[in-house]
Amino acid sequence: MKKVSIIIPVYNRASIVPRTLKTVLEQTHRPLQVVLVDNNSTDDSLVVLNQFKIDNNAPDFEVVVTQERQQTASAARNRGMKLATGDYLMFFDSDDLMDRRLVQKYVDAFESAPQRADIIITRRNQIDDTGEKTAMPLYKKDLIANHILHSVLATQAFCARYDFIKNIEWNNSISHWNDFEYGLRLLLAKPVIGYLEGKPRVDVIYGGEKSITGTNFSANHGKWEISLRYMVLDIKNSSLLNKQRYYDLLYYRLLVLGAQYQREGHPELAKPAVQKAYSVLNRKWLYRQVMPRLFKRIVNGKRGSARIARWIMK
Repeated sequence: MKKVSIIIPVYNRASIVPRTLKTVLEQTHRPLQVVLVDNNSTDDSLVVLNQFKIDNNAPDFEVVVTQERQQTASAARNRGMKLATGDYLMFFDSDDLMDRRLVQKYVDAFESAPQRADIIITRRNQIDDTGEKTAMPLYKKDLIANHILHSVLATQAFCARYDFIKNIEWNNSISHWNDFEYGLRLLLAKPVIGYLEGKPRVDVIYGGEKSITGTNFSANHGKWEISLRYMVLDIKNSSLLNKQRYYDLLYYRLLVLGAQYQREGHPELAKPAVQKAYSVLNRKWLYRQVMPRLFKRIVNGKRGSARIARWIMK
């Protein structure tokens, strides 16, 4: 049987991570390797991780507990990758939940793929701070564009062949939206992609105090923008054709971020983001007409703006 390594960075999640680890332990597939990386926690997270190892380490369920002093999830994931020994590798967050057959479904998908797949992508549910669950769409065409718009390769949403992913490190300089930037670089490496069909098999906790994302965007203003700047450089250094289209999509995401700041009551944070986005997007008459309307639409909490943006940026 193929071995799967699951890398989970943990920072101050002592009261939450046991729920995540329970869903890992319940996986039907073996052998598994679980690499738990404490990222300078100041609570009892490391104690919880070590106890999980004591209670559950087994020949077919290897638990590795380590520490990473550099304070970013990217650095913790890179640390975990160095210790991974599986044929396939997954990343997961310390507050999210996986269906008990997720890993088995991934392995089956790799083994049955008509051509040798490098990455298998799954659908995911998003759970907001009210507990409402929404199945997130998975767009299979034009993956780079759809990743920019919908984060198709979010941390919890894929499994990769180890020999494909082993030399693609996370960017330690990015503290927020690090998986957004990492997913783009994975796609720029031109992997063969497969998909898990059927229902979503991951629950992503989004928003609220228990979420890694946090309660709002404004609290971490400036950090999201760093990821977008790196993504612009990723596109610049790539072999993609029609790079301007992908730049436009990234600046649309900056416009969305500005709209989130505005919606959260911080027009002073929204203004520079929106001005920067318009400085690029105003070059086309259609963009000049549509983008202000999309901005207002997002501020008002209406859905579907990304689909409109994708349509006009073909």
